[in-house]
Amino acid sequence: MSKGAIIGLGILGIVVLILFVLGGQIIGTFNQEASLRTTIEQKQKDNTSEFDNMWKKISQVAQVTEGQKEALKEILVGYADARSQGRDGNGSFINALHEAIPNVDTTTFNNLQNIIVGSRDSFTMRQKELLDLKREHDKMLRTFPSNVILGMFGRRPIDVTIVTSSRTEETFKTGKDDDTDVFKTKTPTNVEKQ
Repeated sequence: MSKGAIIGLGILGIVVLILFVLGGQIIGTFNQEASLRTTIEQKQKDNTSEFDNMWKKISQVAQVTEGQKEALKEILVGYADARSQGRDGNGSFINALHEAIPNVDTTTFNNLQNIIVGSRDSFTMRQKELLDLKREHDKMLRTFPSNVILGMFGRRPIDVTIVTSSRTEETFKTGKDDDTDVFKTKTPTNVEKQ
């Protein structure tokens, strides 16, 4: 074999090796992006399901506590009515002192509070996970060489929906959060002051 043929084969081998490495890089980058894209899309659907489940749990447990509240109200009203009539019909205060008020089981209300806090914390964590996946995807679209490779295939950032409140949106728009009154207490009007 001549020296020219050996050099030609060497150059051809280097070109094939470069094409093989580039092809592997392109395929690997595209597959990684496709995997992230699929995960983000499914996470978005999963968050929708999680949000629905959270509100159904809260609503259904709240209905149970509403039912318990009504039942307790009936018991206490009936108890008060019976006490006001008294044994001799005159509703004496002494009779009321001798009677015991029924114990109130607040377990369901406590469970409702735990469900609300736990479900909302879980949903917040899922939204953070979604944002973390989006960050990774956006990073791929902005860093070299993956941005060039993915740009050739027309890949763009993925829009994700983060559930928030009007109050939060307004706070971030204005940069202020002056509402510190948790229970929205009423301020007395001029009529009430007099």
